[in-house]
Amino acid sequence: MGLEVTGTTTSPSRLQELCGIVDHPRIYRAGDSRSDASFLDSLDGLLIAIAPTTMSMEEDQYRSVYGTGVSALVESIKARQSDRPLHVSYLSSAGVYGNQFGEICDESSPIDRSNSANALLGDAENAVLALNDFGTSACVLRLGGIYGPNKDIASYIRSASGQMVPKNGSHINAWVHLHDIVHGINFAFENRLHGIFNLVDDLQVSRRDLSNLLCDDHGLAPVIWDNHDRPEARIFNARVSNEKLRKLGFQPSVCSMLDPVAAA
Repeated sequence: MGLEVTGTTTSPSRLQELCGIVDHPRIYRAGDSRSDASFLDSLDGLLIAIAPTTMSMEEDQYRSVYGTGVSALVESIKARQSDRPLHVSYLSSAGVYGNQFGEICDESSPIDRSNSANALLGDAENAVLALNDFGTSACVLRLGGIYGPNKDIASYIRSASGQMVPKNGSHINAWVHLHDIVHGINFAFENRLHGIFNLVDDLQVSRRDLSNLLCDDHGLAPVIWDNHDRPEARIFNARVSNEKLRKLGFQPSVCSMLDPVAAA
């Protein structure tokens, strides 16, 4: 598109990989006082897409990233040595809604702060959104679970055909195609969005119903789901609405992973 792109990584070993993707690759660790944030001065748009390096919920890592890291980055944005207008998009998770008992929720619905991970994610969102009070337009994009290229969730679910899965099959999760995340980020930047937006597809069915549809389509036995919550599990059970973004003119290119184009 003719844009000049700066990209950061926390890992020196991945810097060479970044060189093939962006114009200006940099090592930057949010929350590290030795990190040089001067690159922020020359930007028109900033995408914040950071996460812990662990797949499991370890509160110290979550606190380091979503507490210390995001807050430090926000302070660096406030301290920019430039009057150049900046738009900030922050990638969060629709999982912050937690257990809404399968009810419809939108951006005005309270998040589930009973879970420590959700509370930390919510604090990070608030830190970014506070930039709107300092002359920097900022939005939060709450993503569903990602599927698409190299993330063939439909095939993964079908691979559990006839097997017991120790998760509550009655829970409803939110999903989004990778291409629509890219389109949503671009839409947010072009329209200088501010506030919170659910970036999810149209699917609002339970795990059990989704797996039944996917398996039936291939003549497979259904997945067998547990009907109980694991005591240590982070629960996500909500019909997440994407109506707010749709009303602004954003249209998901993939309505759900049931679409024939979902794996493309």
